[in-house]
Amino acid sequence: MPFNAEAARRVQERLAKLVVFAPIPKAETVAGLDVAYSGDVAYGAAVVVKMPALEVVDVACSVSKAVVPYVPTYLAFRELSPMLRAYFKLRVKPDIILVDGHGVAHPRRFGIASHIGVVLKKPTIGVAKSRLYGVEEGGCVLDPSTGEVLAQVVKCGGKKYVSVGSYATLEDAVRIVETLCKKGDVYPLRAAHEITQKIKKAALPHDEDRYPCS
Repeated sequence: MPFNAEAARRVQERLAKLVVFAPIPKAETVAGLDVAYSGDVAYGAAVVVKMPALEVVDVACSVSKAVVPYVPTYLAFRELSPMLRAYFKLRVKPDIILVDGHGVAHPRRFGIASHIGVVLKKPTIGVAKSRLYGVEEGGCVLDPSTGEVLAQVVKCGGKKYVSVGSYATLEDAVRIVETLCKKGDVYPLRAAHEITQKIKKAALPHDEDRYPCS
């Protein structure tokens, strides 16, 4: 069945109303979620680290069939499933989730980080390597129509576009990402990326979802 972008747009517009902007409570653990692909196979990873030492306390991964194509601004419909399949295998559930993608810095204010935050009802932060939407000015990304600040640029190796997913404020999101910057990258996301590359290299079929990634 082909991807229905119009139906997906309506879902995003409806769920965007559920995004919560609120201070993040005191947190001890943070997870990074990432996905890699090889053909039609998606490799998801979730890595939980303890702050402030950035000690890895749990790792989980998933191998599944990628059934939705990549369509700009609809990344969640492709990557939500492999990310959550890995997340739900975690024995240590994190206080905060970092997602390799955008939160409210999105044309419909509902990128993949917001989607995950609304679904899980947890503080979630989007950390993207490039700007998807808005005008970059003075280290911030502004909504071109309203001038509202949607994201802030954090320099950690290269530029990282940090935005609220849900259950967070932009100030808290930026502070946490800066705290997690280690050796030129946001450590939990870098660790999750390395796991996806490891299981991708193993070239497992999509029906093999019990790979020992830790």
